[in-house]
Amino acid sequence: MHISVNVDGTGYEADVEPRTLLVHWLREGIGKVGTVVGCDTSNCGSCTVLLDGRSVKSCSVLAVQADGSSITTIQGLSDGNEW
Repeated sequence: MHISVNVDGTGYEADVEPRTLLVHWLREGIGKVGTVVGCDTSNCGSCTVLLDGRSVKSCSVLAVQADGSSITTIQGLSDGNEW
């Protein structure tokens, strides 16, 4: 499936498998490795991102569900080259 999203101020368009988790697409698809999978059960919160300004655990959201959304990762919250 095709998705179009804005991640940390940059637009991305990609074809993703319908079952791909958002956390995996962020890490493997566009290199946002600051978003990590800490527990694989959506309990720890280390994969948390802002999805249209709302805090969500990206290990429990499919990438296709983020289509048309704005995503802010931990890297997008950093100032300049701090990451």
